Amino acid sequence: MKKQYALILIVFICSLQQFAQEQRLVSADPLNLVVRNTSGNYSSVKKNVGGIQYEDFSSVAKILMMEKDAPALPVFSRSLQIPNSGKVALEISYDSFEEFDNVEILPSKGSLKRNIDPNSIPFVMGATYQQDAFFPGNLAQLGKSFVFRNTRGTTVSFYPYQYNPVTKKLRVYKNITAQIVTNPNEVGVNERNNASHENTSIFNSLYANLYLNSVNNVAYNPIGDEGEMLIIAPTFGYTSILQNFINWKSEKGIRTTLATLAQTGSTSQSIKTFIENYYASHPNLVYVQLVGDHENVPTHSYGITGAQEQLWSDSYYGQLEGADFFPELIVGRFSGSAVDVQTMVQRTIEYETSPLAGDWMKKAIGIGSNEGDGYGDDGEPDWQHLRNIGTKLTTFGYNTIYEFYEGTHGVNDLPNNPTSEMISAAINQGSGLLNYTGHGWTEGISTGDYTNSDVQTLTNSGKYPFMVSVACNNGTFVGSTSLCEAFTRVKYNGTPAGAIASCGSSILMAWAEPMQTQDEMTELIIRSDVQNIKSTLGGLFYNGQISMLETYNQSNTAEEVMQTWVFFGDPSTVFRSQVSNSITGNHEESISISGGNLEIDSNTNGAFVSITQNNVSIGTAQIVNNLATIAIPTLSSTDVLKVTISKENTIPYRGEVAVNALGVTEFEKQLVVYPNPATDVLYISNTGISISDATIQIFDMNGRIIFKESNVDVFSNYSIPVATLASGLYLIDINDGINRKVQKIEIR
Repeated sequence: MKKQYALILIVFICSLQQFAQEQRLVSADPLNLVVRNTSGNYSSVKKNVGGIQYEDFSSVAKILMMEKDAPALPVFSRSLQIPNSGKVALEISYDSFEEFDNVEILPSKGSLKRNIDPNSIPFVMGATYQQDAFFPGNLAQLGKSFVFRNTRGTTVSFYPYQYNPVTKKLRVYKNITAQIVTNPNEVGVNERNNASHENTSIFNSLYANLYLNSVNNVAYNPIGDEGEMLIIAPTFGYTSILQNFINWKSEKGIRTTLATLAQTGSTSQSIKTFIENYYASHPNLVYVQLVGDHENVPTHSYGITGAQEQLWSDSYYGQLEGADFFPELIVGRFSGSAVDVQTMVQRTIEYETSPLAGDWMKKAIGIGSNEGDGYGDDGEPDWQHLRNIGTKLTTFGYNTIYEFYEGTHGVNDLPNNPTSEMISAAINQGSGLLNYTGHGWTEGISTGDYTNSDVQTLTNSGKYPFMVSVACNNGTFVGSTSLCEAFTRVKYNGTPAGAIASCGSSILMAWAEPMQTQDEMTELIIRSDVQNIKSTLGGLFYNGQISMLETYNQSNTAEEVMQTWVFFGDPSTVFRSQVSNSITGNHEESISISGGNLEIDSNTNGAFVSITQNNVSIGTAQIVNNLATIAIPTLSSTDVLKVTISKENTIPYRGEVAVNALGVTEFEKQLVVYPNPATDVLYISNTGISISDATIQIFDMNGRIIFKESNVDVFSNYSIPVATLASGLYLIDINDGINRKVQKIEIR
């Protein structure tokens, strides 16, 4: 079925809603997934190039096809979670299309680097323009399957716009149905092994943000377990400097382990092998923190680019499964000497535990070039891209957006080009976010001519932005000090200044693709999806990177950006976007070495409570109705317990509980809990004096009450049915009002 229209008669600008593309899941059967792409009514918008009226798709699609010298047509991509094994095939159908006559469409200039001005590249109508056939031909196409921690996925790209450059006809397909069929009896691409790793809150967030059919959406919990961290540092000179960092991360609930090059080896291959083995035995591992410059802990090179650059990569260490670039781990780097790293540790702990008062975190800076119109992501020039980000941040609640754009663009952008002094003044006044999009080199950015020397004069102690640079070589840290490194090393009057973290490319940066990373990070900051609010710095950045991989369907350029965009800082740091209020906590000042229930009152519902002893987790819980109860097992040490209550955009509570060495009481001795492990029934045998009016409770390891009986008389044997409990570890608490016995039990 088709309809003919004289396109020239309907030239007007319509709303974005009229152009909307929707990808909807029709069937969630893992072996037979069905997705339908629906196109809104299309109305032509023109732009004049060289005296000819060409179609302008910028209001229709976020990205256009980037096949050099071929028609630049809209493309829409969505990712789906597929079975862990099996060959994946695609079946396509459609129900109708509209056809338009006398259409002129410009060719793509290909994927360009940012050292090239797109306006300097001529349009070339290549061989495709001589073929009497509709391009690109396929209405949908599958990307290669990929492994993403506990999941396997694929990306389907829809091409509802088809163009015949000889007849100058444009077809717009209304409903394209893609059926993704997995045959479990045939070997597929990038099958994942059966090893299961913990779905921590950050990866549940990543899954929910990526997959149209994510089965993890219902399990997403932004307060839950953050996972573990592995630190890899030089053998000498850094260990003692990192101790406060290790202590703090452990106290807030991130189990942290330090390994030196003496254990890992000193090559990128041996370090990755160590990480792979550690990940296999520690399924809760999420973060890898590299410590030192390239000369201290090496980055990895994927080889030489066409521009004769080394593809330096830290993300390499987190890509453990599959021949793809989707991460299994989140990787960051403290790059510098031992003195530099001490500054980074101090800044990170300060940012998370005692941020400077004020509303500095509700301010953002955008610095951008005047180039890229019609070529950048969304067809935007760099400055417009940043202004749109600023508008979204303002709507969310940011009160100040500093605009430093090349040229003159009104609103908050002053006439003419910005200066380095203007940029430094804004940073020094305080900002929570700094986005740059434009040209750059190792030690600086072109807009404002802002360099390492300017960074070294910053005085913004306590007011640290998260800096994300879309520019060439701002992260080239091998053999030189990059701008991103300078932002994390700077001090003022002996205290940290600069950025809490910075992200920059180790090579010439692609033009359009990384702009999508900044866009997606913005969507997460403003919580456009209320179910996906993960706000660690690494969560923001890697969510953005994964969105870029999906949007550009793992193109060679998108993969290269993923390889070479380096994260400088601690990726587990929680981003601040609102004024920080203090969490209060109230609890007993001491507890017996034999354990018991520890109740924590707090003013912050939803906060995460972590109790540790000597950096070992004793228990965790969530504040509900201003209260959390954590069952403390029998302890082996009288060392103090650390109580930490944390939540994003707050100042955490940090308290202590003394441990009294009272030994094992007669009450505990006379009660025997058996069998352990138990399957159907758990018994309490009383071998001494009868106990009346006891309270018996069973807690899971998150402190939730699973079973409770009050006013219980324990004369000889008391039985508890446990067949309905899930297999795992629990704590049983027997309390007669004076005495208490707490014991760990296992249910099978």
